[in-house]
Amino acid sequence: MSSGAISVIIAIVGVGGTLASAVITQVLAQRTESQRADREERIRVAEQRASEDQRKIDRLRSCYVQLNAHDRYYRDAMLAYAYALKSGPAEAEAAEMSSARRAQRDTRAEAQLVASDAVLQIESHVNAQLTVAYRRLMRAAGQLDSGARQAEISQVIQLLDLIIAQQGHVRALMRLEVGATHELPDWYNPEMGPPDHYQASS
Repeated sequence: MSSGAISVIIAIVGVGGTLASAVITQVLAQRTESQRADREERIRVAEQRASEDQRKIDRLRSCYVQLNAHDRYYRDAMLAYAYALKSGPAEAEAAEMSSARRAQRDTRAEAQLVASDAVLQIESHVNAQLTVAYRRLMRAAGQLDSGARQAEISQVIQLLDLIIAQQGHVRALMRLEVGATHELPDWYNPEMGPPDHYQASS
């Protein structure tokens, strides 16, 4: 093979190597850029998901704060009305109770769209007993016989006292769901329901 042919071959190999090097460099650069874009996209998606999860938790926390507060407000207003009714007319307390009842009803309506099934199930026990207490207070208020009225009111007060324990179970589950605690207390009972004798008398 002549020296001229060898020179041509060497030139071709050199040019080919240069071109191949450029192509390889470009492919590697594109791959690096693609990997970087993929990482950034995964980070963006993860941050977006975390932000959405946080918004859901914040909305749930706000719902639970309102539901807990209005259940307690309604119970406390009924208790104040019951004690005032023992002494006679209690128009101011009756008005306060009606206001608390409306607030609790509106909060429960929102909670039914936001709260978990578990919270709604156990909170329904509380609401059922608040409803029983309200009906019995209305019945007591209409009683003409003083002895019968006092007996009815005393039973309502006992019922309202029992609701405190039920509300504690609801709060325990709410705290777990919003991340305020990592486990339920030993005394938590998801089946905590209304006492049979108060159900029967409603």
